[in-house]
Parts: sequence; structure tokens; C-alpha cells
Amino acid sequence: MFSLTKRQAVILLGVVLLLVACWLLYQYFHQPQPVTVESQQLAETPAGVDLAAKNAHIDMLQSQLNEAAQQIAELKNKPPDTIIQTVPVEVIKTVEVERQKSGANFAIVTDPKQPDKQVDLKEVEKLPTETSVTLNQYNVFAYKKVIRGVNVYPDWSEVVRGNFKIDEVTADVSRRITKDGKYIGVVAGYDFKHDHAKAGLRYLF
Repeated sequence: MFSLTKRQAVILLGVVLLLVACWLLYQYFHQPQPVTVESQQLAETPAGVDLAAKNAHIDMLQSQLNEAAQQIAELKNKPPDTIIQTVPVEVIKTVEVERQKSGANFAIVTDPKQPDKQVDLKEVEKLPTETSVTLNQYNVFAYKKVIRGVNVYPDWSEVVRGNFKIDEVTADVSRRITKDGKYIGVVAGYDFKHDHAKAGLRYLF
């Protein structure tokens, strides 16, 4: 049997505590930034969406990046998700409130008057209080177009006796039907306990 001396145990505990402390410090100094300011031109590209996703600590597939960028580009001549009209000191707060209200994973903010330039929110905050600020906000939802799943249901009455026996197995495929992550799909499987196949619909929200 593997055992540690008292000194080895203390060293191991110290290493574990050090790793935990380093991880906590990293999380503290690298907190997600759910709002990214970009030029309109950059926001319309997969690279621009990817930058905003990385700032929010969210991983997206290339297909998701392409889709989001295309949607932003298509909105160029239409009203964006949100048009921010507020006073300078309230810009950052207003953007985050609107993002949370929509349920989006992150948001991209652009300046409609200067599509090739990135607005500096810190500089905006320094503007005179009576200044009216208007920016475009694009809320991005990081949901896959299609999700698949496999479900296995053991017979727990047998498992507790040390015999692994499966009661039922199902598989499902669902397609996203809304931007905020609602899905509808089909599920099929086999019930070994009652010896019959089954199929149905699945709605995820």
C-alpha cells in the first residue's frame, strides 16, 4: 500500500495549496469581460466575434463565429439589438444591463458614426454630463445550431447488488430554434426492461 511520510504529506499539501492559490489569483486577475468594444468593420468578421468571445472566456465553434458575424453584418443597415442612448457616465452600466436583460453570453459595442474606429468607453465617460451618447450593441448567444445526446439508464436495483444492467438507452438530436438557446428535436431509444423501442420529441429551454 502506498503511504507518505509526515514530511512528504506536508510538502504535498503545500503544493496543492499553492496550486489552488495560483488558480484563484489567475481567476481574480483574468475575470471575464462580457462587453467588448470594436469597430463596426471588425465586429462583422469571425475574428471580431472570436475576440469578444475570448474576452468573455467563452469557446465558440468556427461555424458559430461565422453565423454571429454574418448576423451582425446583415444588421448593418437595420437597427441593432440595442441602440444605447444615455449619458457618458452610464454607458458601461447601460450596456451590461441590456446584455443581461437579453440573456446574451456577451455583447459587442460599436460606434455607428465611425464604423472603422473603435470607441473608447473610458474616454466617453470623461465627456461632459450633458453629452448624448449613441452606440450600437450586438448581443451574441453562444449556442450551437445542433446538439446531440446519449442517455443511459442503469437498473439501479441490480447495480446495488453488483450487477451492471441497463434498463434503457436513448439518443437525441435537437436543432436550435431561438437565439437564446431553445431547441426542438427528436429522441429515440430502446427500453430493455419492457422490450420495446420508443421515439418522441424533445424540447430544451
